[in-house]
Amino acid sequence: MTSKPNTTQAALVRRGIEQSIFNGDLAPGTAIEEGRLASVYGVSRTPVREAIANLVQVGLLTKLAHRRAVVSQLDPGNLLELFEALAEMEGLAAKLATIRMSPSEKTALLDIHNQAADILSTDGDINDYAVLGERFHQSVLEGCRNRVLIEATAALSIRVYPYRRYQIAVPERLQGNQRDHQVIVDAITSGDSGAAYDAMRGHTAEQGDALVRFILLNKASYKELHRSPGVIGAAEPRIAV
Repeated sequence: MTSKPNTTQAALVRRGIEQSIFNGDLAPGTAIEEGRLASVYGVSRTPVREAIANLVQVGLLTKLAHRRAVVSQLDPGNLLELFEALAEMEGLAAKLATIRMSPSEKTALLDIHNQAADILSTDGDINDYAVLGERFHQSVLEGCRNRVLIEATAALSIRVYPYRRYQIAVPERLQGNQRDHQVIVDAITSGDSGAAYDAMRGHTAEQGDALVRFILLNKASYKELHRSPGVIGAAEPRIAV
């Protein structure tokens, strides 16, 4: 593998671990072996340790007393609470953004949304769609012009982003995600702050609800969260929709 900065290497390793967890290759309780991962990805142990630390932070891995990391048990209750809190924060951001975004910023948001729609209509790369999804949410958040809200929301987003990315594995969720974004962008561009709040709040809450329902009602394993291998690439940077 060509040498890259440690931050890029850590992101690559992190995505690989996430992929292995969600497609079932790494079951809950499985120990993470730093040496093996370093060999698989052709990197030193430093980016591997950085990736592990990041995944411990978001809860996908758990650090045991003897300092070895293992795959965490998925806690649907905790997952639902995270999305519930994020939904309120993103809803407020959308409400404020409706009032505070400039016309050019609203036009740029609509352009992001339309690019995502084009990808879906042409069966394009799911990773390209997910990148645009992240840009959509980030644009709304930045448009709220409230530094405290931006920082708090970003901190919580770090904890949910792996789940947020993979919740699109739930059947029909990808199309539902795009429909939600349509309602959000319509509310923002028309200046209806109340509708923007309701739409964004409902959108984010539904992401968590859909994932938890799929897990509980279908008694789904981590492997069943990922419908088919290769739908989401293993070497892309952090993405949320």
